[in-house]
Amino acid sequence: MRTTSVRRPPVLALLPDGSYLTRIGGLSLRVIEAEIRSRTAGGGVFGGTYRLLTTLTDHRTDPAAHLVRLDHERWEIEIIYLALRHTLLKGRVLRSKDPGGFIQEMWGLLTLYQALRSVMVTAMETASSCDPDRAGLTITLEAARDTVVISVGPAQDAGPGSCSDLVGFIGARVLQALLPGRRMRLSTRIVKCGTSRYNNGNRDGRPRDSTPITVIEITVHPPVLPYTPAPGRAPSGRWDKVCQILAANSNEAMHTREIAQHLGLATTGAPSAVSPRNSATGLATAVSSARHRAPTRSPSLRP
Repeated sequence: MRTTSVRRPPVLALLPDGSYLTRIGGLSLRVIEAEIRSRTAGGGVFGGTYRLLTTLTDHRTDPAAHLVRLDHERWEIEIIYLALRHTLLKGRVLRSKDPGGFIQEMWGLLTLYQALRSVMVTAMETASSCDPDRAGLTITLEAARDTVVISVGPAQDAGPGSCSDLVGFIGARVLQALLPGRRMRLSTRIVKCGTSRYNNGNRDGRPRDSTPITVIEITVHPPVLPYTPAPGRAPSGRWDKVCQILAANSNEAMHTREIAQHLGLATTGAPSAVSPRNSATGLATAVSSARHRAPTRSPSLRP
């Protein structure tokens, strides 16, 4: 899932692919910060910086760039809703008029949908270098209905009516009628509602018509630790300690008195622990007049 740049999850461990491990609400997560740029056939470049949260914490089996490339397919959840409502139910409403019957019907629909998808995946695994998205759910459903008709007919020793060949019969039908490959394209977001705030939200100037994408460039940015010194700046010993304290408590804002206690300074000297110059340059984020926290990125190190 995506998350905003305002949130500052603590960096528990840096991974070789540029992502890092964190913990939010007792859940171990992996954070991926990446810049995505799409180049169109007309020479336009569109994109931005995104931050993703995932429970797939192993960078060896799930590289960061691979997960970022798959993120744009999250909209395919809408296809499931379309399949349940129109392909399986054909627009009919559920017949049950009580909660128990409604739950039973929903489980039945989900079971049927999962069974059809399992057959589609099994069929596509036999076709080398073929995108699973090219398998059609409507073709699979019609083939499954044909097997039911054949099964209730006269018993046969072999053929598509035998129990051992039902999956193979459906899979063969799926492979014979593959959908065309999906095209990479982009366009501006259009909302039907006339009063929507997204009508004038085309900030990056995307084309109104669907435009083919030629190249998608993904750059994973590793987190810049708050205590990393900026290039050309001679760090002081006290400031390095302050940065380390803020980094260790990056989820909370610290009062200057608390920072001074960690440094072993007298309480009267607390305001000098984090100077206004460091807050103004972004080396420390001022939450209030006397409370500070570590920044997510050092401004001087941004790409």
